[in-house]
Amino acid sequence: MTDKEKSNIGKKLKKMRTELGLTQDDIAEVLSMNRTTFSKYENGAAVPPVNVLMKLAALFNVPVSVMLNDDNTLRFNSPERDDVDADTGSVSDFTQLNRDEKKLILKLRLMNADKKARIKELIYSDDENNE
Repeated sequence: MTDKEKSNIGKKLKKMRTELGLTQDDIAEVLSMNRTTFSKYENGAAVPPVNVLMKLAALFNVPVSVMLNDDNTLRFNSPERDDVDADTGSVSDFTQLNRDEKKLILKLRLMNADKKARIKELIYSDDENNE
């Protein structure tokens, strides 16, 4: 991979992270990695391995191809996304969450279907108990 390609991936990672109002520490914590490792990805000093790219794509709710695409466009704010306001193209709903809420959502995006179902069951059963 060329330095330009590494730099493009890094720029896109930084743009996605900052648009969501997250720090490098936040992403590193969610991915259970060292912040300096994530920093290297953002700065273009290293390329995330495929498994990490897949996790990052899941976190940011974009296809991996968006990060690997050589052009400098970032189709992050697309009206097709569930968490994007179709009128403004912003991710304001997500950015309004506090840091802990954001991390929970990011962790949820990384979970398999069984774990998501268990959490959903827990949340809804708790709602029923509070009525």
